[in-house]
This record gives sequence, C-alpha cells and structure tokens, in this order.
Amino acid sequence: MSEVINAHEECSFENEFVLFDTNIWIAIYGNDPRPAKQVYSDFYSSLLKAGNTVVVNEQVISEFFNRVCKIEYESLFGKKEWQSYKTRRKNDESFKARVAAVRDICLDILTDCTYQQSNLQQDCLEGNLGLVVGGELDLTDAALVSECMSGGYILVSDDGDFESSDIKFVTGNQRVLRKVPAK
Repeated sequence: MSEVINAHEECSFENEFVLFDTNIWIAIYGNDPRPAKQVYSDFYSSLLKAGNTVVVNEQVISEFFNRVCKIEYESLFGKKEWQSYKTRRKNDESFKARVAAVRDICLDILTDCTYQQSNLQQDCLEGNLGLVVGGELDLTDAALVSECMSGGYILVSDDGDFESSDIKFVTGNQRVLRKVPAK
C-alpha cells in the first residue's frame, strides 16, 4: 500500500527526489483547466521551497508531448480527423506551430528539472507486462512505480491507481484522500 501524501497541504518532506506523472505536468501547464488541478502548481512550488528535487525522464516527456499534441490536434480538427494526422503533422502550419509550443514546454520542463534517464532493465519491463494483465495499472504507470522504487522517488500524480503501489505518493485526488486515515 502506498504512503499517500496530501497535495493540498504544504510539502512536509525535504531533500527528496520527486517524479511528476504526466497528468501533473498537463495540469501545471494549463491543458487541464479544471480548478481542482491548481493544487499541483501550488504543491510544485511548495516542494521546491522545501529543498526537494524534481526529476523527469524520457518516458514522462514523451507521454506529455504525445498527449498534449493530441489535445492540440483535436482542438484544431476534431476528434474524428485522425486519418489525416500524418499529413497535417507535416504540412499544416497552424498545427506545426502548436507542436512547436508543446516542444517548448518540454524543453522548459527539462530545464527546470533534473533529467534522470530511465534505468529499467528488460526483466523489469517483463515484470511490468505481467502486472498490467491484472488491470490495476497500465504499462506506463507500472513503469513509473518501478522508476520510483528503484530511484527512491516520491511520485506526484492525480491517478488513483497508484494508491495500491508500494511507493510514496502525493495526490490531490479527493477520492484517494478520503480513504487516508486522519493524522
């Protein structure tokens, strides 16, 4: 079971390495307009003030880039226009401009964080593929749990699936937080 930490409170730990799930970067960079997601920008600031280090890896950057480009594509052309994606990706100037903006956000994240290349080996990936069959985590989330366990990272995510993992997990997800015993 995870040790769940409330993102609505000031950061209570110091000098730790913290990995943000893609959904948190999307919330911070404005592509998740729901007011409840503001908690993550506030927590990000709080954990930096407490002397923690935010790490990022290629998996998180890749997922962020792909998901936000998809959001941008759908906002321009609609959800039913995927058959034209490759053509538009290469030729549509308005979409290319949005992709460039997403790239710039990725570069900002890389500048602001400490890059840690994923250190997962083949046997870990094989194990994660076995875990996903049970349906508790998808493959990307299983890899994040493995990264956190091997690197000693604390994970920040809004995804409730992490509550059953054996990691420290910061969330503002009210459904998860309601299950945490009061201190």
